[in-house]
Amino acid sequence: MLYNYLKIALRNLLRNKLSTTLNLTGLTFGLACFFILGLYVLDELTFDRHHPRADHIYRVIKHRKTATESLNIAGASYKLAEESKKSIGEVENTARIVQGGRDNLENLANQKKINEEITVANNGLMEIFAFEALDGNPKTALTEPYSIVIVEDLALQLFGSTQVAGKTLKWDGLDQAFKITAVIKNHPRNSSFNFSSVYSESTYLSDAEYVAELNEDWGSSEFLVYALLKENADPKIVADKMQDLVYANYKPEPGLSLSYDLQALRDVHLYSNNILETTSIANPPAQGSSALLYLKVFALVAIFILLIACINYMNLSTARASTRCKEIGVKKAVGAFRGQLIAQLLVESSVLSSISFVLAVLLVNLILPFFNAFTNKELALGWSTDYRIWLSAFGVLVLTGLMAGSYPALMLSRFSPSLLLKSLKVQKGSDFSLRKGLVVFQFAVSVFMIVATIVVFLQVRYVQNKDLGFNKELLVVVDINSGAIRRAAPTIVSEIGNLPRVKNVATTSRVPGEWKNLPSVKIRQNGEPDEQKEAFFLGVDEHFTKTFEVELLQGKNFSGIGDSASVILNETAAKMLNIQEPSDQLIEIPAASYGISFNPLRNDLVFKARVVGIVKDFHFQTLREKIAPLVMAYQQNPIHNIDYFTARIEAGDASQTIKAMESILAKIDPAELFEYHFLDQQLALFYAEDARRETMLIWLALATVLIACLGLFGLATYAAEQRIREIGVRKVLGASVLSLSKLLSIDFLKLVAIAIAIAFPIAYWAMNKWLLEFAYHIQIKWWVYVLAGLIAITIALLTVSYQAIKAALMNPIKSLKTE
Repeated sequence: MLYNYLKIALRNLLRNKLSTTLNLTGLTFGLACFFILGLYVLDELTFDRHHPRADHIYRVIKHRKTATESLNIAGASYKLAEESKKSIGEVENTARIVQGGRDNLENLANQKKINEEITVANNGLMEIFAFEALDGNPKTALTEPYSIVIVEDLALQLFGSTQVAGKTLKWDGLDQAFKITAVIKNHPRNSSFNFSSVYSESTYLSDAEYVAELNEDWGSSEFLVYALLKENADPKIVADKMQDLVYANYKPEPGLSLSYDLQALRDVHLYSNNILETTSIANPPAQGSSALLYLKVFALVAIFILLIACINYMNLSTARASTRCKEIGVKKAVGAFRGQLIAQLLVESSVLSSISFVLAVLLVNLILPFFNAFTNKELALGWSTDYRIWLSAFGVLVLTGLMAGSYPALMLSRFSPSLLLKSLKVQKGSDFSLRKGLVVFQFAVSVFMIVATIVVFLQVRYVQNKDLGFNKELLVVVDINSGAIRRAAPTIVSEIGNLPRVKNVATTSRVPGEWKNLPSVKIRQNGEPDEQKEAFFLGVDEHFTKTFEVELLQGKNFSGIGDSASVILNETAAKMLNIQEPSDQLIEIPAASYGISFNPLRNDLVFKARVVGIVKDFHFQTLREKIAPLVMAYQQNPIHNIDYFTARIEAGDASQTIKAMESILAKIDPAELFEYHFLDQQLALFYAEDARRETMLIWLALATVLIACLGLFGLATYAAEQRIREIGVRKVLGASVLSLSKLLSIDFLKLVAIAIAIAFPIAYWAMNKWLLEFAYHIQIKWWVYVLAGLIAITIALLTVSYQAIKAALMNPIKSLKTE
């Protein structure tokens, strides 16, 4: 019986080639989009889930509150981490990680070296997390002093092999070599960890002075701390016990309160926007508070695209159902049971769904390599794919088959044979209204996607082209990574400045658009000790304004002589301090913060400086933040050392100039690796995710519109076929091709207009909410909606008019003969 059903189903599919092609194309594209978006969303939602005990791992978050600031810090103290696993019964183990800048890591055997982040951890890191080993034993890898764990990429770079356990590496800043105790696989793309090497905390525990310092450390935030809780432990209760443990051993200064929370490992990627990171051992959290909103949007779009494809199928099936009345009537007349007819029609729709499913899987596997390269993911659709994706896919497959075949199966099979044989049309008002509603839904989703794509495109272009207040083009930024280079800065600046293609050179502690922590300072007018305001801090030299092309509005620039106690303010800082024009007003800076909390300057020094100039506001942070107060002190200041050389070069081939810069630094410190980048490329990374999302939305909008148009094309074809005799009569009576085309098109255009009216308010609300993510953003103009509406109407008109004109041009004699 099933074999006969399959044979009949294939015969019907081949007989109705246009309908089959439209349905097959729509369903294949719908399923492919669903798979790709489903894989993407699932990957984002399952960060760090590859660790077997991920549901019991938590990150310690410290809340530091004073009268003037409230900070959430992904950091805690040494003693809290150490004593929690001893004193709190629910804590099974803790991991401590701390970072200490960058240094050269060298394989002495072949003299290959790489500039690496210095990451130090206790063995709890290896015990709590499941890092897959390629060589060595990771579970005990950080137990002994002078032990180091490296990832496979680093092993290949330094040794050309991953089988290197037992060999040694040397840090430039430390005398003794480190033994490689384990090589672990590269971190998955959906892992919070990004370290390439980590060495044992026990290396320092032979230093009695350092150990004594650690044993007093109850209140700091220096360590990134993870806690592994036992089964059924309540993280809220554990966090309260941690707070009690700290207060039992440490008394915060007056006005300061501390509290603690445990953040689930699974939440770190998407729910860390208001948390200060103490290390860069982990990949940065998803950009902006809208990251989760994007995932919700992509998940909904995936469902809607698939739903649109199913609606097409159902629309065409219901529209064509009446053409099968005679077939079903004959079968019932010769004794077919209703159940048999239902089974046959459902098998037919399921066959088409199954073919689409197979084609979609093949299409996804063709697209994924390009999609992974674009999104920096490692997505795959195969036997190793998460079972939830396959369960959803098979569920969709079954649902699609049932939904598409439900009308002819359930409705037509219940009519009597005589009615079916007498009437070749079974048309109900509710059926037609349902199809109209489904078309409106399809185009409402399509119009929303068109509006969203236009708005995201305009915002990304606005961000890329906005005047930042300085010229970001052709700026080469070179890192200062050694004391020797820092001490020789004046010589290096002079030599770089003499290169033929270099226009200007500046030294700074940070650069505009800084990707590292930008220090903040407490600032007050001289003689007002109780009124302290906050500003960001930048150390610069006398060449900064010219090199970065920052406009000096009032006062004077640094001269390089006697400027160690001078500062220049941006407009926002000047307004905050109520300084109308610079005239050597004295300000005081008593404290600074380098990313976590404010602390007095060394030796309780108060930096007293004279305001000598005011520059025009410029964007030294991303456009997600409003321009904040900025204090620029001369490079010789007690707050922050210089960390970069920045050269403005001429357009053209920059490779020779960069090689010459490298040679200049190598003469000062031959052992130091040369690190550089172009500032405009670094700034672009801040908005890379938005650019990716823009591209994804463009393709999704195209897919949505394409699938909706396939359904509209099919319905227009059917509508023209149903009115073929009417068209013939009208044409005989003198109707023009234009009037006939208008007659056939107007009903569909009315539905598109209703869809536009529904989509616009939803798009307005959703896109304005997204734009609030940016401190500086576009305003959605009226023409965006007009353009989106025109695009939707034009596409619909082109889709429908083809069939309308084709029907209108048909010979009326031939049209009338069909009846």
